[in-house]
Amino acid sequence: MALLWQRKRNVPADSGLQLQCRAEGAHCVVSVSGRITIESSPGLRTELLQVLERQSCQSLTVDLHEISYVDTSGLAILMEVLQSARAAGKAFQLENLQQRPRYLFQAIGLLHFFDNENPEGGEPIRASGANSQ
Repeated sequence: MALLWQRKRNVPADSGLQLQCRAEGAHCVVSVSGRITIESSPGLRTELLQVLERQSCQSLTVDLHEISYVDTSGLAILMEVLQSARAAGKAFQLENLQQRPRYLFQAIGLLHFFDNENPEGGEPIRASGANSQ
């Protein structure tokens, strides 16, 4: 499948958070690197919702491989994007959730919301390794 668009951006208000967006057909992937904090969450929210609003984007995967830290504002943003995706009839999943952020999702009881969001059947949240941090 051909790559339809790709862009790389720094999220406003936080010099440490970067996004790389790409689409292949109706599937969009946003790779995020840095830390998701109260400072970077508003910019991340804006970017993810803009990608999700594209008519050509029917499923959105957020790759968190290069995210070592997510605070509760980041959790709230990801839940909001999940709700927006469901309301629009689109798929949303997280990929490569590292050990520390994964623990926060589990401790707060939100991990199962993302485990259930997989239209293609396998594990939508994949850890990149048992000892990843």
